[in-house]
Amino acid sequence: MAMVKHILENSDDFNDAKYVDAEGLLVALFAEESRPSLRWVRKMQKQRVIPFLKAGGLVRFDIAEVRASLRRNNMIEPTDDI
Repeated sequence: MAMVKHILENSDDFNDAKYVDAEGLLVALFAEESRPSLRWVRKMQKQRVIPFLKAGGLVRFDIAEVRASLRRNNMIEPTDDI
């Protein structure tokens, strides 16, 4: 645990990032009328689809990293076949 604390305190990326819990992640990324459930977040976390930080029993998500990961993994590029 001391190693995790050292890494977190000495990482420039960590200090610049905004880490939130699962509920905060949903609020930050989705409009209320189209917001998925907490179960969806946990499923994505378990499948390693979205990046997260775990320290002890706490799980936190960097909003920008999750947004980039979802965009990278779910964006459908247009084709010229039409």
